[in-house]
Parts: sequence; C-alpha cells; structure tokens
Amino acid sequence: MNGKEWLKVFATLFLLGVLFVGWVNYVVDPYGLKSNENKFDSDLMLMNKPNLTSLKIHLIAEYYLIGTSRVMRINPNLIEKYLPQKKVYNINISGATFKENSMLAKKVLSNGSNFIYGFDAFSLNKNRLNEKEIVDRYMSYKSELENKSIYGNYLNIDTLSMSFKNLVKKILNKNYNSYSFSENNKIHDAVTILGIEEHLDLSNKGTKKSSSNFEIVNNNEIINLAKNATKKDIFIIYPKHFYHYILFQKYQNIETKYFNAIKLLVQNTDAKVWCFYGKNEITVNDGNFDENGWHFKPKIAELIFAKIFNDPTIEVPKDFGVLVTKENIDEHLKNLREQVQNYDLNKSLSLVPNVPVGNAYSE
Repeated sequence: MNGKEWLKVFATLFLLGVLFVGWVNYVVDPYGLKSNENKFDSDLMLMNKPNLTSLKIHLIAEYYLIGTSRVMRINPNLIEKYLPQKKVYNINISGATFKENSMLAKKVLSNGSNFIYGFDAFSLNKNRLNEKEIVDRYMSYKSELENKSIYGNYLNIDTLSMSFKNLVKKILNKNYNSYSFSENNKIHDAVTILGIEEHLDLSNKGTKKSSSNFEIVNNNEIINLAKNATKKDIFIIYPKHFYHYILFQKYQNIETKYFNAIKLLVQNTDAKVWCFYGKNEITVNDGNFDENGWHFKPKIAELIFAKIFNDPTIEVPKDFGVLVTKENIDEHLKNLREQVQNYDLNKSLSLVPNVPVGNAYSE
C-alpha cells in the first residue's frame, strides 16, 4: 500500500476507535449520566472532577447535590426515591469553598434546575480563598463550566477505564451499594475532644486551612446566594459529631460567626433551610461518624432525607433535624448555643444504640 492508502486505513481505524470509546462509555454510563439506576454508589457519590461536574450541569437534571465531602455520603438515588421522575446529580467538591459552591449553584439555577446545598461552616472560611490549590481548582471548574460541549467525557479514556471497571464489578456481582455498606460498618477509634481539636487545629498552631484563621465570607455573598434560591431549593446544615460544636464555641468565635451566617441565610431566602446541628441522638453517637467525627456515615443521610421528606417508613429521632424559618431562627440558635453551654464535659458521653435506617444499604 502507498502512503495515501496507509493514511486512509489509519484514519478509518482511528475513527472506529473513537466511536468504540464513545459507544462503550455511553452504553455502560458508569457515572449515571443517563440514569442512576443500577449504578455503583461510589461512582455516583465520589467521582467528581471539573469536566465531569460540568457535563452533569450541561446535561441538566432537576436537582443537584452541592457541598463539601460530606455530600459524598449521599447517594443521589436516595433523593430520587422522594422525587420520582426527577433526575438528581451529586456534584460535591471535597473541601469546597463558598466561592466554588456558589458558582455551581448559580450555574444550576441559570439552567432552571434546583439544588440541595450543604451550608457547611468550613466552606464559609474566606481565609482559604487565597491558597494556590484552591485558586487553581476554582479556575479549572470555571473554565469547564464555560465549555458547553457534552461529548468530551464520552470520548474520554479515563471514562473508558471507569466503564471497564464497572463491567468487571458487575461480572463479579458486586453489590451496587458496597461503598455505603463498607462505610456504615467501619469501626473507628472513639471520638475525643482532643482528637478533634488536633485534627482541626482550631487554635491556629498548625496548617489546617479549613478551620485556621476562621472568618466568614462577605455578608453580601451569602445574601446573593440566599435571594437567588427558589422555594424548590433546599439548604442543609449537615450534622457533625457534637464535640465539634463544643470546640466551635471555645475557639475563634466560630459558633457566633457561623450562626450569624445561618441567620442571614434564613432571613433572605425563600428556600427551605434544614438544620441538623446540635446535640441529639445522632451527633453524640460515635458509630454514626468516621474518624474524628469528621463525616457522617451514609446511613445518616437516609435519616436526614427521611426527615426532610417526611418519610413515614423510617423512624427518625425526634430531636434530629429542624426546619428553620424567619420566625424560629433566633430561638433555635439560642437553644443550640445553650446545649453546648449546659453540657458537662467531665461526664462520660452516654452513647445511644445505632438507629435503624432501613435496608437501603444492606448487602
């Protein structure tokens, strides 16, 4: 064959290769871009990066889960159970800043979609915004969101690798909720005040950027996010282990700063705001969190949304979760503050049994 014939053969093979990659990724759909049904929870909850998040937003779902790594504990199928015929994407960013999350929220709303937004204390710390890693990540997300192509991810070799891993897991008959099952059943060391204090570096001795030099972002930024939200949107203050709240009151005036931000949000939005902050059956139980009480386990996400959507089939502790409004926000924050003030640190924390959460994550 001469040069032209070789070139034709190469071009044909290349085109067939590209089509094959696109076809496999589209059919297998490892990230649940077409449907979350029969997808592995780890791929729906953990796998997020700028190009994938951009693709999810451009494909336009009805709801998006926005937030920090705590949102990695939430399977979008859980939300779709309460919103039948609605598509839900999880677009969390581990260690997200307010600037990143509000950018995603603005883009979601501009498409006519809605969000379930984790209003996390550490994401509100404006002193993280000048870190090079954060600046670079923000610019990566911003650049990808401006790219309107939806085909790049289908032709992506990384996605092809995920597709083959997905097929292997299916051949091995791996449970679709294996990640959640594993996380729910991990046994960690007992949570201690000292352990959390060292982990967070709330005294500013080290380099834990999410909690060092804690200052809330500008009020106007919070107000703009709050006012742009609609009645169909939801803000959630997700739970942390109760010891965090003791330290929030002790160091850097974090409690007051965070409570002011929550109040500002509630006073300026039409969206629902659900608060799972405080001392309750869930937040005093070490078994509901991972190491140092940093993240709640996936089983707690089931309780959170059972409460929000008033699911009669799941028993949720009565003291877990409050819908805060303009009318009750002052009283609620006062109660949360007094829970910490009245807590005796010298007594042993009495753990409650693990709360039953149905069979969504059974194996």
